[in-house]
Amino acid sequence: MIRRALPLAGLLALAPSLALAEVWPLGDVAAPSGLPLTLEDVIFEENPWSGELLVVVRLIAPTLADDIATPSTLRADMDWACETWGVPAAETLAAPPDFVVVEMMEEPVERGTTAPEIRQVFEQYSLEGPICIWELF
Repeated sequence: MIRRALPLAGLLALAPSLALAEVWPLGDVAAPSGLPLTLEDVIFEENPWSGELLVVVRLIAPTLADDIATPSTLRADMDWACETWGVPAAETLAAPPDFVVVEMMEEPVERGTTAPEIRQVFEQYSLEGPICIWELF
């Protein structure tokens, strides 16, 4: 599902979910480490405090608790998720986003709500063309 969290008038060039479905994987996929992932949604939103434009890639990773034990492998999977979903989503915008945020969660959690019982991890990236550059988040 692709949705815009806040109005971003004029920022979306063409972002029909049908066109994006041809660009990135939908359904169950495996990250390079083998971590099973499902795309929950992609959100285009504006940070209310800074005004920065974000592309937020939200992924369901049911075995996330097991995979957190190896942080470097998990980071590599998150880098891959940025390249796989974040870059194509960013390319649909008329202006490049300030950041791509990759969010992995054990099960769906409404964006912006706390759920301490559900493990979630986040990474933030800036983009240099089609390259995701990890930012300390």
